Amino acid sequence: MLKTTSTIAFLSVLAPLCAAVVYDATLDALPLNTIHGYVIVRGGVAGSVVANRLTENANVSVLLIEAGPLLSWLGIPSTYQWNYTTVPQLSASNRSISYPRGHILGGSSAINGMVYDRAATSDFDKLANMTGDSGWAWESMLTYYEKLETSGPPADGHNITGQFDPSVHGFSGPLGVSLPGYSQTLDSLVLETLNNSSFPYNEDSNSGNELGFAWQVSTINNGTRTTAATAYLADNYLARPNLDVVVNALVTRVLASNGSDIDTIEFHAVGNSKFDQSVHIATTLTWSSKATNLNVEASREVIMSAGSINTPHILLNSGIGDNATLSAMNITPVHYLPSVGQNMLDTTVIYVSWEVNSTDTFDALLNNGTARAEAFAEWNTPRTGRMANGVINLSGMLQMNESNPTVQSIHQQYSDSIAGSNDADFEMWFIDGYTTTSNSTYFSMLYGVLSPMSRGSVTLNASDPMGPPLIDPNYFASEYDVLVMRQALLTGFDFVSSEQWSSYLLEPVNGLAEVIEAVGTSNFTAMDELMRNGVQNGAHLVATSSMSPYGADWGVVDPDLRVKGLNGLRIVDASVYPFVPGGATQLPTYCLAEQASDVIYCLAEQASDVIKADQ
Repeated sequence: MLKTTSTIAFLSVLAPLCAAVVYDATLDALPLNTIHGYVIVRGGVAGSVVANRLTENANVSVLLIEAGPLLSWLGIPSTYQWNYTTVPQLSASNRSISYPRGHILGGSSAINGMVYDRAATSDFDKLANMTGDSGWAWESMLTYYEKLETSGPPADGHNITGQFDPSVHGFSGPLGVSLPGYSQTLDSLVLETLNNSSFPYNEDSNSGNELGFAWQVSTINNGTRTTAATAYLADNYLARPNLDVVVNALVTRVLASNGSDIDTIEFHAVGNSKFDQSVHIATTLTWSSKATNLNVEASREVIMSAGSINTPHILLNSGIGDNATLSAMNITPVHYLPSVGQNMLDTTVIYVSWEVNSTDTFDALLNNGTARAEAFAEWNTPRTGRMANGVINLSGMLQMNESNPTVQSIHQQYSDSIAGSNDADFEMWFIDGYTTTSNSTYFSMLYGVLSPMSRGSVTLNASDPMGPPLIDPNYFASEYDVLVMRQALLTGFDFVSSEQWSSYLLEPVNGLAEVIEAVGTSNFTAMDELMRNGVQNGAHLVATSSMSPYGADWGVVDPDLRVKGLNGLRIVDASVYPFVPGGATQLPTYCLAEQASDVIYCLAEQASDVIKADQ
């Protein structure tokens, strides 16, 4: 099956990132002799945003600690990934599935599919209702979406009229984004298939209404991948005297302290006198190839931005989680919070492929060194051509057909899972190739269940708690996810059934022929086998540090993203989303971090005002 991470290595090469002041824990004397107001754990999407926004205030000092290196160019070797795999998936043929995450400044934004997807109004309105905080509603979040981006021209400079609604986009933010900059043969096939009913065209799926088929915006600027590091930690930001960045520094635990005057002031500032614990952070650093434990303390807050896998991993190793489970691993319980690492959700994704009657696919870049060199040369000078493009040009976001009796039965059985008025049940991507060395050329489709009900977990390995965590997405554990994926596949087969597709598509591969032969019957054996044997990581992992209302006895953080029951510890990353927002989590995470930065800043200002009033 097609794997996105393999595709990206040949698409949209990342330009060199010139460092301003970045300390390497393996080489440099570290800036740990000064007090930092905020210590941010990991420089992925969320951490980079928060570090940038907080240091806009010259009176705020930030130390950003990243486990990976500073990226200089995109080859994406395993050094720049965590190289995680899931535990065997009981409902997916007992397979262990690759789960790569970015191990680098910029995090997974340096290795992902560059998909720009904001989610729908109903996703964020649902979040606001669930948490009881209107600040998470769509209208509030749209302000941050517009603030964070600069929408630029596509690499090929084509006219984007009708492909994009400028009224809902921003043009002065750090994150450069654009529409596709390389025309593909299959673009016209997709557009010719659209109609006004079952396959509608959507001028801009990021307007809040994601339903329909739209041109795919990507995190690409001037034909080059934009990452959280290139956008929010560019040289002019790294040059700020109140921002220190350390790379190659692995955070292992956050530790409870007895408090200090500064910590005490922080307790008072957030107005939670019942909190009697503050936190500082312990880091394990590699120093001249010798492990050395160092502690650094934050005078205001520690901000966990390590992501949906590593944030709960660090918290559990710190004694924050379920007491009985931690004690059984000889970890001293510090704070009872049993939801840490639980309730994990991820988009359920499969790929299907056909050989095609065309030589104009990106398969040539994978299979032919000469073609690859020519494409790179085209990209290297004017930043144009196939390598200046994202993974997909067009995508579809659809709801199940409610007139179908099968769908009616699904909705009746799983009423809580019904999509909102303008968000989708599943997605379809159109991919111009197949990432396997072959002499043939291919067309592939990605299908994703966007509101899965299969919940999993991130837990510690009892034999090595500090080692790689046990990642269990629990794919297809819920029959709902199986039923929705069936509908997605059937819809996709219908989409490519027209005459123009018939002349383009040749032989289906990897068991797809048997699935298509059974369409129209009640026999789903081949389809279900294809799904269970082919499910891949969706890379949209959330909910392992879930947000919940103030005072709720479930969840990990409150709507201000403060860890429940602890003062001075906040989580800002995708792990706080209680459900998958939209089709991809990259942009909702950027947006969440922008919102959180304002919340943190406002609370800090309130703290200063309270302190002054008491003096």
